Amino acid sequence: MLALTVKAGDYITIGDDIVIQVLKVGELCRVAIDAPRELAIEREKVHEQNAETPECIRRVRKMPPKSGFKQVKKPV
Repeated sequence: MLALTVKAGDYITIGDDIVIQVLKVGELCRVAIDAPRELAIEREKVHEQNAETPECIRRVRKMPPKSGFKQVKKPV
């Protein structure tokens, strides 16, 4: 897992096709995601209402917390 410190206006790229722009930071964070239309992008809570928790999220929840980062535990 890569953990980044970002400011509003920063961009993060994933491969050649996905760009995430940080729009707002603070108590809540707002991001914009530009990705190919055929790529499914869902919020965790919406996905879990409709299906089982994806393996990628279960794997991240099991990771030990990194120093300086607070990991939020959610019921599995």
